[in-house]
Amino acid sequence: MLDEDKMAEPLSKAKLSIFRKLHGKKNREIENRFIIEGWHLLEEAIKSGAHLNAVVYDGSRKLSDEDRVILAKATQHSDKVYLASESQLKALGETKTNSGVIGIADRLHYDWGSVEASLRTKVESCLVVLDAVSDPGNCGAIIRGCDWFGADAVLMGKGCPEKENGKLLRATMGGLFHLPIFTIENLADAVGSLKNEGFKIVASEIGASESLQSFYWPAKTALVIGNEARGVSEEILELADHRIEIPSFGNGESLNAAMSCSVFLGHWRMLD
Repeated sequence: MLDEDKMAEPLSKAKLSIFRKLHGKKNREIENRFIIEGWHLLEEAIKSGAHLNAVVYDGSRKLSDEDRVILAKATQHSDKVYLASESQLKALGETKTNSGVIGIADRLHYDWGSVEASLRTKVESCLVVLDAVSDPGNCGAIIRGCDWFGADAVLMGKGCPEKENGKLLRATMGGLFHLPIFTIENLADAVGSLKNEGFKIVASEIGASESLQSFYWPAKTALVIGNEARGVSEEILELADHRIEIPSFGNGESLNAAMSCSVFLGHWRMLD
């Protein structure tokens, strides 16, 4: 028996039912918390200082030394710790093969005023703006790329999934906990405000007049990635200072939104 088992209590049917409701967006908003699935994401949540309401794990599983360390940290940082059966964890998780642990954390909130003040002190910065990128996997992969290349923040407009969506969260590989992510009600207004703050709006567009090959990134850039099928909306394109595309060297029809964003960010970072 693990030492943590002594501090845990069995997960009741009532508590399981309460936690399962967090699969729904509405309940996540009402309760202001969400589900974290898997050891890696749990570790990243702990590192970020996210508040853990509960940790639920399968005490019958043999854990690796690495997972034991994560569990010990989670036990210290969580309000409650529960022991669950494999079937209970399967009911709580969304993946076909559960990893044996679930975390329940407060939803993530960021202060735009603080981020904006920080950006004013930087000579060079890059924000990524998502214009109705609807697929959670794509959005999550974009956030993962933003985390890798060191973007300053991500702005998600209407048509994007909720940032605590399970599929999106898993696709970020922890990136959700590493950089500010904002849900924007009126994206055009937000982009207009960024222009007033000195940001140049760079929109991704197939068939654009400017090619990434010869593009020189502005010191303060807001990179806009559009919907998978329709691209960046006309309303946002009208605000763009630059419209750029990634040149094709093969026969592929297109790149998906996440791949495109990573190519753009890689180019931006390499030429920084």
